Amino acid sequence: MLGLPTPWLALLAILLAPTPALAEDGLTLLQRIAQGSRQLTYSGTFVYRSGGRVDTSHIAHSLVNGIEVERIEALDGSPREVTRAGSEVKCFLPEEKLVIIENRSSQRRFPALLPAGLGSLPEFYEIRGGEQGRVAGVMSRAVFLQPRDELRYGHEFWMDVASGLLLKANLLGARGETLESFAFTQVKIGGPLEQEALKPRFDRERVRVQQVRTTELKSEDIGWIFRSMLPGFRRVAAMKRQAAPENPESLHVVFSDGLASISVFIEPGGAAGEAEAVSSVGPVNVIPASTGRASAVGHG
Repeated sequence: MLGLPTPWLALLAILLAPTPALAEDGLTLLQRIAQGSRQLTYSGTFVYRSGGRVDTSHIAHSLVNGIEVERIEALDGSPREVTRAGSEVKCFLPEEKLVIIENRSSQRRFPALLPAGLGSLPEFYEIRGGEQGRVAGVMSRAVFLQPRDELRYGHEFWMDVASGLLLKANLLGARGETLESFAFTQVKIGGPLEQEALKPRFDRERVRVQQVRTTELKSEDIGWIFRSMLPGFRRVAAMKRQAAPENPESLHVVFSDGLASISVFIEPGGAAGEAEAVSSVGPVNVIPASTGRASAVGHG
């Protein structure tokens, strides 16, 4: 015994006890991240880096009558803005006087990078909580995912200790190098947003409207059989997409293990031998099929 008075022993026990964030295991922390990005009200500026590309954007997000509402505006390069209400996504391109409308029920973007279901991840990733630090001036906690095979990349997530909002995400290569990163440089979490924060800023009058027609498909309606599946990957979406009335329909099938994803695009046209070589940009790898009619895009 240390010989300390009882009040001091009680105080020492409190100081040595783990905080709620430190006591949580890695999977529980990931679940907090997945919920926080969808349920919280937040706004801020984040930077995306991949290869030599750097993009800065402003985001505002809220839950309105149970529906996610979000607005993202690019702050550098050509003006562009994306607004989302539920699954309806509108992309404004003011220089082209064009707005593109599409339903995207399965797409994930920062900070909502994690799906709702995470139960299978421990089979393919070693998940552990890390140290605490600051991101965008906010006390944060790290979560690391180390792949258990060579088919996947590693991940490093930093979450707000108080709310669970994802503040920083790094995609890591085999040598620990950063292939892609998202990070808030300024963020406000909670509280009401400014009155115009979620409304489009570009003129919605006198623009061309391009409606991307998307039809979700059941397994029996896909018309293609995928004979070889990677361990841990399952089909999470299948749809037919038509970008414009004059364009042919294409088939888009997405496979994922919960983090990494592979998109397969199949469309009419092309002849054998027209496929280009494999190309990579940061963590994205594009592999054309030998017929020139299909391609696969792997990410993460």
